Amino acid sequence: MIQKIISLLKSVFSKLSISIKRFPESMLLATLTVITLIYMNHFNSGDSATREILSRIAMTLAIGIPVFLCIKVFFERKPDLRKGIRIITYLTAIILLFLNYFYILNDLNQIAISRYIGFSISFYLIFSFIPYFFKKKKYEIYVITLFNRFVTTYLYSVVLFLGLAAIIATIDLLFNVSIPSEVYFDMFLIVAGIFAPAFFLADIPEFGFDININEYSKVLRVLLLYIVLPLIVVYTAILYAYFIKILISMEWPEGVLGHLVLWYSIISTVVMFFIYPLRNKEKWVEVFIRFFPKLILPLLTTMFVSLGIRINAYGITENRYFVLLVGLWVSGCMLYHTLNKKPKNIIFTISLAIISIIGVVGPFSAYSISKFSQNMRFEDILNSNDMISISGEIQAKSNISKNDKEQISSIISYFKNNHSVSGLKYIPDDFEIKDTEDVFGFELQSEYMSYPSNTYFSYNIDQNIGFINIKDYDYFADYTSYRGVDIENAQKPFSILYSEDDREIEIFKNDELIYTKDIDSIATEIHSKTSKDDGNVNVNNHTVSVDKMIYTDNTSSLEVLYVFNSISGVEEYNGKTKIHPPMFYVFVKINSN
Repeated sequence: MIQKIISLLKSVFSKLSISIKRFPESMLLATLTVITLIYMNHFNSGDSATREILSRIAMTLAIGIPVFLCIKVFFERKPDLRKGIRIITYLTAIILLFLNYFYILNDLNQIAISRYIGFSISFYLIFSFIPYFFKKKKYEIYVITLFNRFVTTYLYSVVLFLGLAAIIATIDLLFNVSIPSEVYFDMFLIVAGIFAPAFFLADIPEFGFDININEYSKVLRVLLLYIVLPLIVVYTAILYAYFIKILISMEWPEGVLGHLVLWYSIISTVVMFFIYPLRNKEKWVEVFIRFFPKLILPLLTTMFVSLGIRINAYGITENRYFVLLVGLWVSGCMLYHTLNKKPKNIIFTISLAIISIIGVVGPFSAYSISKFSQNMRFEDILNSNDMISISGEIQAKSNISKNDKEQISSIISYFKNNHSVSGLKYIPDDFEIKDTEDVFGFELQSEYMSYPSNTYFSYNIDQNIGFINIKDYDYFADYTSYRGVDIENAQKPFSILYSEDDREIEIFKNDELIYTKDIDSIATEIHSKTSKDDGNVNVNNHTVSVDKMIYTDNTSSLEVLYVFNSISGVEEYNGKTKIHPPMFYVFVKINSN
C-alpha cells in the first residue's frame, strides 16, 4: 500500500515536472493566479476598490495562461524560428496582458466581463488547432484526446480535493484546532488551479505525435452513439412535428422556439464534430453525418424567422445579437458540411475563435451593433411623434401613445443598465433619468424597466480614524444602533431626540424646539460628494476617511457635529437616493450669546 502511494506521488511530481519544463510560463501564471485568489480569500477589508484591483490582476493572469500556451505550441511547430522573433512574440504577449488590465478590465462591468470571456474562449480554441492548422486529418482525434484527458484530470482533482477536505475536517473535529473555513477554498484553488493544469498539460501530445483512432475513448463512444445520437434524432422529430403544427395553424410562437432550436443546434454541431472520426467504422454515424446537416437547416430557418420578428419589434440587443451570431455560425457549419464532400472540421473551431473576438470588440461587436440598432429605433419613434425639433433637440410631448411611451422607456432603461444614457442620440448632454418627464413630457414607465436598475452603495468609516477634536462640545449622543432612541439631558434645559421613523434630529431648550435636521439629507449629501470624488457610485462596503464622514451644522445658538459610522442605500432608476438607517454620533456645542 505504501509502495503504491509512493508510486502515485512520484507520478504526480513527474507530471508536474514535465508541465513546468514544457509550459513554464503558463504554469507560472496559473500559480500566480491561485496566489492572488488565495490572498483575496483572506482579504477581509471592506475596501471594494482594492478587491476590484485584485480581481483584475487575477483575471489578467488567468487569460495569460492560454495566451502563452498558444505561443508555446506555435514555437514547437516552428522550432527554427529565430531567437529575436521569439523574444518579440513574448514581449508582445506581455504588452497585450497589460493592455487587457488597463483597458478591457478597466471597469468590471458586463461589457468587460463578456469581452474577457470572448477572448478566453478564442485563445483556448486557438491553442487546440495550432498544431493541426491546415492539416487534413486527425484533428478531431486530437481534440477528443484533449477532452478525454481534461475530464480525467478534473475527475482526479475532485477526488483529491474531497479527500483533502475530509482530512482537514477530521483533524479539525478530533483535535479541535479551529481550522479557518477559508482553508477549504484555498485547497480547492490549489487543486483546481495548479495540480489539475499541471496534470493535464503533462499529457498533451507534442507536435508531430501520431494519434490514431484507438485513442478514441470507449466510454465517450458508447455515450455518443447509443445515447446522445438517438436523443438528437428524437428531438429533431419533435421539432419537425412542431414546425408542421406552425405551418398548419399559421400562428408563430413567441420567444421559446428560438432558444430551443439554438441550444439543440449547438449541441448537435459539437456532437457531429466528435463522432466524425467514426464515420468509416459505424454505418449509423455515416448516415447521420450525411443527412443531419440538411435536416437541421429548415429548423434553423424557423429560429431566424422567430428572432427576426423580435428584432423587427424591439431592435437588436446584446442577447439577440449573440443568438443571431451563434445561429449564423451553426448554419455556416451545416452548409459547409452539406456542400463539401470532404469537410475539414478544423474550420469549426477556427471560425468560432474568430466570431468570439468579432462579437465582443470592434464596429461589428454586440455592443456597437446593439447601440446602433436601439438608437435607430429610438429615432424612428421620436420622428413618428414629431418629437425632434429642426435644431435636433427633443420636443416634450405628453399625448403620445402608451405603447410609444413604453418603447421609449425601454430604450432609455436599456442604455442606462447596459451602456450609458449619454449614448442615446438627441438627449441633452447632462440628461439624467430623473429628467425624463421634463425632456420627454412623460415619466419613465417603471413597469417597463426589465433590468435591475438600483445601484447599491455602502460607506464605512476607516477604523484607524485617529483623533477628533471635541473639547469645545457640551453634549454627546450615540445613534450607532438600528433603533430609534430618545436622549434627554437629565439636568435640563436641553434635550436631544431622534427617531428612526422620521429620521430627524430635534433639539429642545426648555421644551422649545430650537433645532431640527433631516439625517437622510446629510447622508445623501455625503454620498453624493464621496461618490463624485471616487468616480464610482456603485460601491459596496467602501472604507472612507473620517473627514468624508463628518458633517457640521451651525445656527445662531448651536453648533452640531455629526460623525457617521456607516451610511448605505440605493440609487434608484428614477435618480432618487434612498438611505438605509444610518449609524452616527452627535456632538452639540452651545453658542454663547
